[in-house]
Amino acid sequence: MAQITFTSQTVFKALIMVAVLWGLLNAKTILFPLIVAVVLSFILNPLVEYLVRCRLYPLKTPIPRTIAVILTFVVAAGVLTLLLAFVLLPFAHEFEKFVVNLPEYMSQAGNLIYQLQQKVSRAEVPDTVRSLIDEGMANAAGYSVVMGRRFLAGTIGIASRIIDLVVVPVLTFYFLKDWMQIRETFIDLVPLDRRPKVRQIINDIGLVISGYIRGQVTVSAIMGLLVFAGMYFFDVNYALTIGLIAALTEFVPIIGPILGSIPALLISILASPALAAKVAIFYVGIHQLENHIIVPKVMGSSIDLHPVTVIIAFLVGAQLFGLAGMILAVPVAAIMKVVFYHIWVTT
Repeated sequence: MAQITFTSQTVFKALIMVAVLWGLLNAKTILFPLIVAVVLSFILNPLVEYLVRCRLYPLKTPIPRTIAVILTFVVAAGVLTLLLAFVLLPFAHEFEKFVVNLPEYMSQAGNLIYQLQQKVSRAEVPDTVRSLIDEGMANAAGYSVVMGRRFLAGTIGIASRIIDLVVVPVLTFYFLKDWMQIRETFIDLVPLDRRPKVRQIINDIGLVISGYIRGQVTVSAIMGLLVFAGMYFFDVNYALTIGLIAALTEFVPIIGPILGSIPALLISILASPALAAKVAIFYVGIHQLENHIIVPKVMGSSIDLHPVTVIIAFLVGAQLFGLAGMILAVPVAAIMKVVFYHIWVTT
């Protein structure tokens, strides 16, 4: 491995970059729209690149990148309008009904837990076991209430940050239009002899993250549609809401699919145990389909992380940054893998 030398200028630039990174991590108000803009940039960039490669007829001249970005925004606006009309508005009406009926569902859940406790108390089991079961049921009931309140609070919190999303289209536009200039600005901060290596690292990170984001969005959409179709087929209330919850929780690794199944299981078990059994079997089936067919086909080797690495990254992210850390754990671990590979293996 080649010896790495550091000049005072390099150290100074590195300290500036660390200070900027520290400032971004602590400026949480701008971090949310920034992350959303980066994700949208990776999603929309393939269409921009395709349009740039097209030729204007009959002049046979390439489409300027700025025009390509504007056309991409027009297409994205059209898709968003369709989603708003056929998905988001029906979801808003359905979710409003769900919030209105939530106290009744919580009351039914409490009655169900009480009935289970009564059956356990009549059963001939040791006192120690009975106390453990009673304690577990009480904790489950309390946890369900807490989870419901957190879900509603999170929904309200996202709605209150709509103003932050105003800057997202602006950031996305400049990321798509001036990405090469932004990249070269960062590359110019390192010594001349290191710039090809840094450029390769940034390109590889871009490939990994773009593959992960597009793959994750595709998997999320597929799972959301499958869950919606299954709940609609089983005539479970709030099928659209349950499908969207399943799609959103897919972005949380490991526990996301489990969390996404909880609303469907709770609503179905309050309707009838038979329906709950069908829903449980359905979720087991689609998660097997996801793990063995959908994810390998869609994601491929875009991340290529060992499951142990994913679990450790997930736990560290959850401990340090909560829900945001859970969602960002896998892409951050993939970025670290790329950086470590270039620094310790190829130098």
